[in-house]
Amino acid sequence: MGRGRARAEGLGVRAIDSWPAWAVVLGSALSALLAAGALALPPGRLLVTNYAGRGVPAVLGLALVPAAVLAAAGTAWLARHRGLGVAEVAALVSLAATALAGMADDLASGGPRGLRGHLMNLLSGRPSTGLLKLAVGVAAGIVLAVLLGGGVLQIAASAVLIAACANVWNALDVVPGRALKWALLPLGAALLVGWTDPPGLVAGAAVGAAVGVLPFDLVERGMLGDAGSNPLGLAVGFGLAAVLPEAGVVLAAIGALALQAAAETVTISRLVEGAPPLRWLDRLGRGR
Repeated sequence: MGRGRARAEGLGVRAIDSWPAWAVVLGSALSALLAAGALALPPGRLLVTNYAGRGVPAVLGLALVPAAVLAAAGTAWLARHRGLGVAEVAALVSLAATALAGMADDLASGGPRGLRGHLMNLLSGRPSTGLLKLAVGVAAGIVLAVLLGGGVLQIAASAVLIAACANVWNALDVVPGRALKWALLPLGAALLVGWTDPPGLVAGAAVGAAVGVLPFDLVERGMLGDAGSNPLGLAVGFGLAAVLPEAGVVLAAIGALALQAAAETVTISRLVEGAPPLRWLDRLGRGR
């Protein structure tokens, strides 16, 4: 029995049947509408240079996060408030908090890149907005892991997994569609495994929100930015931590830490280009 199901039964929450599917639909529609609106009048300070040297507005996170939160909360409300538990509500709050911290980093242009760069700045007495993101991600990971419950090892691994994923997905937002496509795989799995449990509702809303903004990202009309990539990673980490057994959470946390190490050393892009299946997925659907 997964953690989500055990917790749901303990709270008296029944299966919500088709509601996760409605969360997907609602999240997709909302994020597409919000993305179109954000791209119509993108803030000038959020215009960044992408991997190809073109200026792209990093505003898709302003569509993805509100859409995911509203879709999950709205679907739970339509399901007569029986679709979310305490951990899921905390996850939605954490998504919003992580988005705000990411927005602060997006607006502070010209800062250091990568976890190592932010830590070096701190040691030099120049703390950056990236450290705010890190602090929010770590705090969210700890809180959510405790609320999900389990043994000491499982709680510790869940905290690491959630915080690491939030940081890793920030490193993935360098190529059109990469962060979103890599998120859809674990989020889709969490949706299917937790379909009848509260985590399935959050995963469904995140899947829908990601699908809604993916076309804009693929054709380079916009980027997620830190306000979108960090919360997206947090949603991935929470979804996996909520449905995996203890051994699975530990392995996923190790994998997330390995990806973080890759992002700080050889770069993830080199790993992707060196693996044909990953290279195919990475290039799938790009508009240019």
